[in-house]
Amino acid sequence: MDRAAGAVLGMLFLLSARPWSTAAAGSPYSCDAPLASTLPRASFSSSSELSSSHGPGFASLNRRDGAGGWSPRVSDKYQWLQIDLGERMEVTAVATQGGYGSSDWVTSYVLMFSDGGRNWKLYRREESISGFPGNTNADSVVHYRLEPPFEARFLRFLPVAWNPKGRIGMRIEVYGCAYRSEVVNFDGKSSLIYTLNQKSASPTKDVISLKFKTRQTDGILLHREGQNGKHVTLELVKGRLILSLNSGHANLPSPDARVTLTLGSLLDDQHWHSVLLELLNAHVNFTVDRHTQHFQAKGGSRYLDLDDEISFGGIPGHRKSVVFPHKNFHGCFENLYYNGVDIIDLSKKRKPQTLVVGNVSYSCSHLQIVPVTFLSSSSYLALPGASGEDKVSVAFQFRTWNRAGLLLTSQLKHGSGALVLVLNDGKLKLSLSQPGHPSRDITAGAGLSDGQWHSVSLSLKGSHLSVMVDGEAASVAHSLRGRIDSGDTYYLGGCPDSVSGSGCGGPLGGFQGCLRLISVGDKAVDPITVQQGALGSFRDLQIDTCGLTDRCLPSYCEHGGECSQSWDTFSCDCAHTGYLGATCHSPLYEQSCEAHKHRGDSSGLYYIDSDGSGPLEPALVYCNMTDTTGTSVQHNGSHLARVKSSDGESPHPVAFKYTASMDQLQAIIDRADHCQQELAFYCKKSRLSARHGPATQ
Repeated sequence: MDRAAGAVLGMLFLLSARPWSTAAAGSPYSCDAPLASTLPRASFSSSSELSSSHGPGFASLNRRDGAGGWSPRVSDKYQWLQIDLGERMEVTAVATQGGYGSSDWVTSYVLMFSDGGRNWKLYRREESISGFPGNTNADSVVHYRLEPPFEARFLRFLPVAWNPKGRIGMRIEVYGCAYRSEVVNFDGKSSLIYTLNQKSASPTKDVISLKFKTRQTDGILLHREGQNGKHVTLELVKGRLILSLNSGHANLPSPDARVTLTLGSLLDDQHWHSVLLELLNAHVNFTVDRHTQHFQAKGGSRYLDLDDEISFGGIPGHRKSVVFPHKNFHGCFENLYYNGVDIIDLSKKRKPQTLVVGNVSYSCSHLQIVPVTFLSSSSYLALPGASGEDKVSVAFQFRTWNRAGLLLTSQLKHGSGALVLVLNDGKLKLSLSQPGHPSRDITAGAGLSDGQWHSVSLSLKGSHLSVMVDGEAASVAHSLRGRIDSGDTYYLGGCPDSVSGSGCGGPLGGFQGCLRLISVGDKAVDPITVQQGALGSFRDLQIDTCGLTDRCLPSYCEHGGECSQSWDTFSCDCAHTGYLGATCHSPLYEQSCEAHKHRGDSSGLYYIDSDGSGPLEPALVYCNMTDTTGTSVQHNGSHLARVKSSDGESPHPVAFKYTASMDQLQAIIDRADHCQQELAFYCKKSRLSARHGPATQ
C-alpha cells in the first residue's frame, strides 16, 4: 500500500482546547464519569498492533500490564484506536497518556465519532477541524473538555504527530454519562400528527425541539397551518433547512406576508443535527446546530394563532394550502418535543393526541455506506480493473466544492486507448483517446461543484461510449479501432507519482472532495478492504468519512456579499454591494456630501454611506455644493395630491416614501449640523393661510 507520512491529516488545524480538571469527574451531579476504564478489553480495537502485548486492550488510562499501552505495527498517520462504549453515550471530555515507561507518546491527535461504527464524523470545535495537543512524555495525563459535547457509541483517536524519538503510544480515557432518547423513523411516505389540547390555555410561545438525521437532501420536517393560508413549515431542501412563514395577513404586501429563513448545510450526511424553533407571537428564533436567525414579523402578524394540528415528517393529504412541491421526510427524529411534551413517547404509547399516517418505527438503523475523502490534490485511489472483459463499466457518487479536478483515468489493455473523466468548470468531460484517432469527448451535467452528491456512471462497449450524470445520459457512437479491453488499474481522484499521461499530471490537478458507492465492472468496491490493504492502494485519503465542510457557513462576507468556496478557501463577490475588500468590508462610497465637496465634486446625485463599514446600505442623495454643503434626500411626493374635495369626501391620506430607509435617514441626520423638512400645501380658504396659493410648513 502506498502510504505517505504526513499526508492524510496534514491539513488539520490544531486548536487549543481548554484544559479540564479531574476534580469534578465522577460527581453524581455532573456528566463526567469515566466510561472507558470500566469496559472489557474486547471493547477496544485498532488499525493494527505492534505485538500482542501492544494491543488495543491495554489502552486504558493508567494501565501498566502488557506493554503498558497501545502501539500500532507502523507509526504513520493512517493508524487509529477505537472504543465501543456499548451504547450511545454523552461524551464530555477525553484524556490521553503515552505508553507506560516508554518513549512512545502522541503529541497531537484528532477525534472521530459514530453511532454504528461506520460513517465517522470528525469532531469540530468552533467551525474548525479541532485537533488536540497530546502528551509531552509517557506517563502524565492530559485532559480536555469537549465544547460542545456530543453523543456517540463509537470513538476513534487518530494520531497526527508523535515523539520523533519513539513511536505512537496511547492510553486513553473518555468521560461522560448515559444518554437517553426516543427515536422515530419515517420511511419517506409517513408522518406523525400531534393534536394540541384545546382545553389548555393558549401558550404565550411555542417551542419545538428535535434532532434529525438523514441521507436524503429533501423532505418536510414539520408543518402547521392556520386561516387564510397562514402556515409554518420546516423543510429540508438540498441539504439545507428552510423555515417558511406565511402570516396570512391580507393587509401586508406579499413579500412581507411570506418569509423564508435558511440555515444549515450538508445536513444529509447521516449524522444527527439539532433544531430549535421558538415562536413568540410576532417574533421567531430559528436555531440549527448552534447557528441562530431571528425574525420580527411586520404589521401585527402573529404565528401562534394556528390550528391545533402539527404534522411531523410530511404534510397530510387533506392539507392543500401549501402550494410548493414537497417530499415527505425519510430518516430519523430524536427527542421531539412541543412545549415540553415528548411527542415520540406519546406516539409509542398510542395516546389519542397523536396519529400515525403510514408506517413509522421507533428505532433508527445505521446505513453501512462507506464514503472516502480525497484530502489533497495529490490524493488517489487505485483499484484493479475487471481483467479480461471487453467493456468498461465504472460508477460512483461524488460531492465537492471544487470546480475542477481529475475523477478517473485508466489505460485500456493492448494499447487500445485511454479513458479520462474530469470535472471542469462544474461539468463532467469524458474522453476516449486511441492511437491514430481523434479524441472522443462527451460533456455532461452542470453546476456539479455545489457540494451536493451527484451520481456518475460511465460505460464503453463496442462502438458505444456513454456517461450518465444524475440519471441524465449522454453518449456517442463511433467506429472504434480494434477490440476494447478493460484496463488493469483504475485511478480515481488522481495518480501516483510514477504514472504519467492519460490525464495524470495535467493542469487540472487531482480531485478534492468525497466519493461513495464505487463500483468497477458492475462489482461494488468495499473501501474498508482498501483501508485494510487487501485491495488496491491509496494516498492522502480518509476512509469511512466525508470530510467536506461548508466554509460559507457562517458566511464572513459582509453587506450581502455572495460567498463561494473551494476545498480549502472561500471568497466573496462584492459586486452591487457598495463595498470592497476580501469580505466586502470597506465602503466604496464617501460617508457624506461634505467628503464629496472636499474631493472637488460638483453638485449632483451621489451615493453616500453614512455609517462607513456599518450595516446600513448606501443611500442615494442630492449634494448641493454651496458655501454650506447641503444634503437632500428625495421622496415620491413631488406631485400634487388632493387631500379633500370640495364636496365633503373623507380626507385622503398622503404617504411620502424616501429613497433612504428610516435608519439611513437617522444616520444622515446624526452627521448633520442642521436638518429641515418642507411641505408645500396648496389651498383655498384654508386655516393654514389667509391667501390662495402655496403655504410652507
